[in-house]
Amino acid sequence: MDAASAPSLIALFLEEIGAESDRRGERAWTVGVPCQKRGSIGVQVLARERSLGLRAFVMRGPDRDHLNVYERLLGKNLTTRDWRFGIDADGDVYAVADSPLACLDAAVLDVLLGSLSALIDETYESIVRMGFDVPEGTDFRPPPG
Repeated sequence: MDAASAPSLIALFLEEIGAESDRRGERAWTVGVPCQKRGSIGVQVLARERSLGLRAFVMRGPDRDHLNVYERLLGKNLTTRDWRFGIDADGDVYAVADSPLACLDAAVLDVLLGSLSALIDETYESIVRMGFDVPEGTDFRPPPG
């Protein structure tokens, strides 16, 4: 896939895998990825010249125990294949991934989005409980609707 054909092919791939997506520009989309623990997570998808960039907001910066939250996320980066965690200047947590356009097809995109869902389900509750005052017994599940 070359840079010129990428936008139309990516749009086709998103439709093929049944992704909930909104076009945000010539080379950009927002995709909703369902997660059991957090609910739907929005993923910014950007077709660059040679790669597809994906970025998802996970949670705002923790109120407490910052170092342990960030240490948990950095440790998780060692065991994930496609996605990695990062923080912005405010300490907000993001998951990011990149895929070469030359290797991209509907199956690869589906695996990328599915692995994000699994990653969030594996980590979200523990980092929220660690970084925020969550009452004991609070059950993590998607918001209604």
